[in-house]
Amino acid sequence: MATSSGGTGKAARAYLWIIAVAVLLAVGLSAAWYYLASQLDTRAARTIEMARAEGTEIDCTNREVFGYPFRLGLRCDAVTVEATRDGVRATAGALRTAAQIYRPNRIVAELDAPLIVDTAETPPLEFRWDLAQASAAFWTDGLDRAALAVEAPVVALTQPAAGRLPLVEAGRFEVHLRRREADLDFALSSRDTRIVAPQLAGVPAYASDIDLTILGAADWLGGGAAGRTPGELLAGRQGKLRSFSIDFGDAQVDLSGTFAVGADGLVSGDFALAVQDPARIAAMVGEAAPQLGSAAQTIATALSFAGRTENGRSVIDLAIRDGNVAAGVIPLGRIPPLR
Repeated sequence: MATSSGGTGKAARAYLWIIAVAVLLAVGLSAAWYYLASQLDTRAARTIEMARAEGTEIDCTNREVFGYPFRLGLRCDAVTVEATRDGVRATAGALRTAAQIYRPNRIVAELDAPLIVDTAETPPLEFRWDLAQASAAFWTDGLDRAALAVEAPVVALTQPAAGRLPLVEAGRFEVHLRRREADLDFALSSRDTRIVAPQLAGVPAYASDIDLTILGAADWLGGGAAGRTPGELLAGRQGKLRSFSIDFGDAQVDLSGTFAVGADGLVSGDFALAVQDPARIAAMVGEAAPQLGSAAQTIATALSFAGRTENGRSVIDLAIRDGNVAAGVIPLGRIPPLR
């Protein structure tokens, strides 16, 4: 009986130790969560104040920290950003951001539609979607990668006197950015994209993809691109375009090659243009952008007698020198300097 009593006492003490450790862990986790929550709210308030000092008003209505005990996030019922100096105002629905306590360097976010963007130089645009999610991962050099995925996006022109005028809609839209040592990888894809603006309603649905690397541009993820125009960002840069493709199903276009942008914004590079059904592509370009119709027709003609056939597509090499585009000895036009 003594042995049995001794065993029971040891088991009870073991259970007590387990309970005590569990309580200590819960208390520690709770204390850590509330401390981090306080820091997050303080940092959010500080960011808003810093933006205001620089002339940008940010309103996060009913800001609240949530997620106890295993997540830590910030949410608000609506978001407004107004940069008076630049004449830009954007409003959107509810915002929710969160990170797992055990993986604080990865943040995910959701934003509710609609997003309305109004600038001094353009009419208001309205963006709607079923679901918009973004994620960002941070490492020792700051932002390491970021992604945005939008389900069923619709872009419309807001016309106060006539209501919304839909321009473009798609089944899904994605953007990915990734730091690769000193370089920046960029990928964009759009599926089941349809131009629904009345003047271009005849363009069939298509899928598009862009995959490129810009050398030495990894610092853009750390804020190095803020406030700079595309021309300023790309001046003096080199890159590789692995693919820029538009697929209409039975007609396709794919462009790939290397490029460099001079200090004056002029583009140079060597590319391969692969086209399936060049005549139809040229006709669609002429309908969508009449100012490019002549160049598209010239390329289609050049493909017919100067191109080569690869995998059922006509392929031609394009050379761009200081903005001047040529297919062999055939001049095709000029790309204006990037601004």
